Amino acid sequence: MHGSTSGVLVNPDVQSTFMKLSEGKKEFRYIIFKIEDREVVVESAVTQEDLGISGDDYEDSSKAAFEKFVADLKARTDGYSDCRYAVFDFKFTCSRVGAGASKMDKIVFLQLCPDGASIKKKMVYASSASAIKASLGTGKILQFQVSDESEMSHKELLSKLTEKYADN
Repeated sequence: MHGSTSGVLVNPDVQSTFMKLSEGKKEFRYIIFKIEDREVVVESAVTQEDLGISGDDYEDSSKAAFEKFVADLKARTDGYSDCRYAVFDFKFTCSRVGAGASKMDKIVFLQLCPDGASIKKKMVYASSASAIKASLGTGKILQFQVSDESEMSHKELLSKLTEKYADN
């Protein structure tokens, strides 16, 4: 079990649930984690079917799916008054110079610590971040720290991803 400086443990389900998003047939589209009783636990794991989206994710670069994910986070944090960790399977189309458009699939890890959350919560989530990231495997995730809705807008994240992968 991965411990952390805050004495928070990472529940084994965190890793096994994440593997169902990152590997094989990729059952889950996103997962929300929270810290409860000094342990990082899976709060919610959502499948593509749960989202009920019929369109092609590469065509809209996951916009419809991502907006449902953000709405879920907002509801679970009571309008951004609490912290969460979350992973989202971000499918997008990236235009590369000389190579045309290519379909990409990246796992985005969000560490959400809104200004509206208590100082104590922010500290616990900040000091436990390395433990959950180690449990997920840092090589598999792209990490973003966000504190408000504007920082996790679809447009913002898509431009960061596109910037990162356009030249590779």
